[in-house]
Amino acid sequence: MFAVLRPAVRRRTASCLQHLHEGLARRRISEAIAKPNQIRHISSSAPTRAQYVKFKGGHNSSWSNPSQWSTQQRLLVAVGTGLTVYYVSHLERVPETGRWRFIDSNPKMETKLGEYMHQELVQEFRGKILPPNHPLTLQIRKVVERILTANDLGHLKGSEPSVTLPQLLSQALPGLGAHDESGGWDPYLNRGANDVAPGTGGGGREWNLLVVNDPNVVNAMATYGDIVVFTGLLPVTKDEQGLAAVIGHEIGHCVARHTSERYSRSRILLAITTLVAAALGTDFGIANIATKLLLDLPNSRAQELEADLIGLRLCSKACYDPRAAPRVQAALADLERKHPGALRIDLLATHPKSDRRAQILEQHLPEAYAMQAASPACAGLQAELDAFRHAYGFSGATGDAGQFEPVSRW
Repeated sequence: MFAVLRPAVRRRTASCLQHLHEGLARRRISEAIAKPNQIRHISSSAPTRAQYVKFKGGHNSSWSNPSQWSTQQRLLVAVGTGLTVYYVSHLERVPETGRWRFIDSNPKMETKLGEYMHQELVQEFRGKILPPNHPLTLQIRKVVERILTANDLGHLKGSEPSVTLPQLLSQALPGLGAHDESGGWDPYLNRGANDVAPGTGGGGREWNLLVVNDPNVVNAMATYGDIVVFTGLLPVTKDEQGLAAVIGHEIGHCVARHTSERYSRSRILLAITTLVAAALGTDFGIANIATKLLLDLPNSRAQELEADLIGLRLCSKACYDPRAAPRVQAALADLERKHPGALRIDLLATHPKSDRRAQILEQHLPEAYAMQAASPACAGLQAELDAFRHAYGFSGATGDAGQFEPVSRW
């Protein structure tokens, strides 16, 4: 019986084993499908790695190989070359200091600019301009005329006859002259048809003097044909010597043609900024900030120091005490410390610190005194009576010196 049953058992056993192997195989396949990341793929090719792909053309193009430059790059190079040639061809030295600068304006443009700025100044300060016969105007006029005459820079328009100290202190001010509706002096109302436009001529240039009665503005300025003095400056300058130092500085800006230089520089900086932004693919605003910090503001500070030096020489030739220039700067430094205002960052400033300006002026005092010693016109003038402080006290146009707060710089 056992002999008969053995083949059947073997067949049954073999069938069970076959079903078992098939079940295990199906299980492995199911697990593989459920977990595909466990499947290892075999490839005969080399494994690939993540790589940075650099696209050709545009701002990512290399500048090291000119033969592969794009059309845009070639155009930028051509414009940059032309701009460089134009810049170099318009470089010149400032005669008074020897500083190299770019300037592409002409005297005709300066004359038109002077006329335009004169009209703007008169409109802006209408009602605040003191009349020509005001004591302050007469004293300031005396200082301006002395500086202009001594340096052959022209003369003031409508020069008044000389006024002695007794006459100045004793005269009553009836308000004679032309006035506008608000009561201030209007220079336009006394103009004749044959008047020469401000800023015209060379050594015969005619200047306008505008004394603005605003005690809150510690400032003075000069344009091509106009000299503007605010009454708030007078308590800081204290006397005629100090006022001459400030006016000499402002006229120094005109002598060096700083306004024309700034106008020329603004145009060339705009071109440079546009070119840099296009070449490097940077934002125009970022490029503009960079050029302003690296080129524009440093040049502005250099102009202020240059005007200080030129003004010192102008006042020395006019026989004013050169030491008044650093003294006024020291007074302005004290005023800045009393009224600090916003946090000052030298890198962002258009003017150097007054302390530094005073130190630099001190260094040039020997040169200024030597200039005076060589001038016969300066002999004995230091003993002249200084009527400026008396005239200022008589007018009563301003208040206590301790109440003034600077709102502008010169």
